[in-house]
This record gives sequence, structure tokens and C-alpha cells, in this order.
Amino acid sequence: MSTSTKDRAAGHSPTRRMLRSLRTPPLTFARYSVPHEHHPERNEDSILIDQQRGLAAVFDGVGSGPGRLASRLAARVIRRGWREALRELASPELDMNTLLHDLMHDAHTQICGLGERLAKRSPQQTVRPGTTAVLAAFQRQKLEQPGYLLCYAHVGDSRIYLLRPSEPLQRLTADDGYLATKVREGLITESDALRIDQATSPDQLNETELDYFEHRNGITQALGSAKPLTIHVNSTPILPGDRILLCSDGVHDNLTDSEIAELLSQEARTVVAKSIVLQSIKCSHQDDESAIRAKPDDMTAVVVTCNF
Repeated sequence: MSTSTKDRAAGHSPTRRMLRSLRTPPLTFARYSVPHEHHPERNEDSILIDQQRGLAAVFDGVGSGPGRLASRLAARVIRRGWREALRELASPELDMNTLLHDLMHDAHTQICGLGERLAKRSPQQTVRPGTTAVLAAFQRQKLEQPGYLLCYAHVGDSRIYLLRPSEPLQRLTADDGYLATKVREGLITESDALRIDQATSPDQLNETELDYFEHRNGITQALGSAKPLTIHVNSTPILPGDRILLCSDGVHDNLTDSEIAELLSQEARTVVAKSIVLQSIKCSHQDDESAIRAKPDDMTAVVVTCNF
């Protein structure tokens, strides 16, 4: 059988490849989320995806019951505001960074209002509803600039990563967290903070660094918090083949960046989010003393693959 005949038999003919490319959307969204194994009936993470309009978001509720309410309220408020904004303006005309900032602020205001109502209803309630948030909007460029612009916003320690073929993994967001506080206080450098955050064994850290590692989950900002809020907004062009991961800390607490990069580079676009979460679960079940990253939690991943 000739090579061309084999290709046609395997479905690799030029016509078949062209048809597949026409069927494949420019952006593929994959998601997977599981609750903490100690409360399988309640997932405090929430996901928002609007594949048609190019939006993805992950929210990680802070605290138990109130946190779950906050993450779901944030998703609803932002979904509604996003759709209203796109009805009013064509996508290339939007100031996307401003829109994402405003959507985050609206969600923050609504969650603060929820907290006030809960406090009046139950004065003994001391935990305010709050949630982390990461938003990623994919804005089609103008004709003279083909492709997409990734605009993103975040509060808290949920993260956005970018993996570009043949390049190292990029962490696009900086946590509003404990290690960042130690950097600002001059107690450690940014490279120290990264090394501590990525540690996989106690013998990689001194006693002080190990204490920092154990407290690294503390966050300094959340939607709904009583503290003044700083919403981080930025943008970057994306290229064909890029993959963008949005995840809650249940993923990046268990997996190192190198493990995340390996999964992002190897898994098929439709199952990559599930593979990342399942590997996070596996790591969370390690029970030997050296497995310092093991942490059962709600775990959520959204992966956007650029097919254009």
C-alpha cells in the first residue's frame, strides 16, 4: 500500500485534515473540578466558562459555608456583567482590562453585601464570605493583528499559567499570599519565595523556610474581604498552540510548576484539565513525612488550548 493510500486509510488525507480544522474551534475549553474528599457533597470552588464569547474563570471560596456562597455569587455576577457588556459593544471595541476590573469589583461589592446580610441574620457568624478569583478573557485582535489577546485579572492565590510550545511554563499571576508578604518585608527574596513554594522535600529548606512553606496558603486578599482591594489586571498576546491553565490552590499546592508543565504539554486538549486534577488528587494522598506538598482540598482546573 502506498504512503498516500495509508494516509487516506488512517484518516490523514488533506481533505480530512481540512475538515477537522474547520470543525475545531479556535479555542478549546476543558474543565474539571472535585470537592475536598472530607466534604464530597460541597465544592467551594466554582467555574465560569463562556466558550462562545471567550471567557474562563475559577473561584475558590474562603472558609466553609460562606466561602461556597461567595464563589458562586462571584460567578453569577461576573457572568451576567460579561454578557451585558458584550451585548453593548463589539469585542474589538472593548477596553477588556477595564471591563475585567469592573466585573471583579462588582462581584466584590455583591459579596460584601452578602456578608452584611449574613451578619444581621446570624450575629454570631464571624467568618465573612470571600473568594479568590482568576478571570481570563480571549479578545480577537483587529484584522491587522491576527490572533487573540489574553486579558486576565486576579485576586488571591488562584493562578493562571501559560505554556507555549518549546518554551518554559510562565506563571502569569503573582499570589496575594504569605510568601509575597515576606518578600515585601525584606525577609526573603523573590527567588527564595519561588524556591520555597516549589519545594518537594523538607531537606530542601531550613527551619525558617519550612515554617514559611507551611504557612504559604495564607492569602492577603479576597473578593468580599473587609480590607482594601487591589485587583491585578494584565494582558498578553497568545499564539497558536498555547495552553492557558486557570486553577485553584488545590492544584498548585500539590503539584510543582514542572509537574504542571509536563501535564500541559503531554495531555490531549479535551482531557488535560481532568488529568491535572487527578494527578493533584494522587499527590494529595501521599502520607510519608517527606511528602510536604500533600494537601487534600477542593481542586479545580480549566485549560484553554489555542487552535487557531
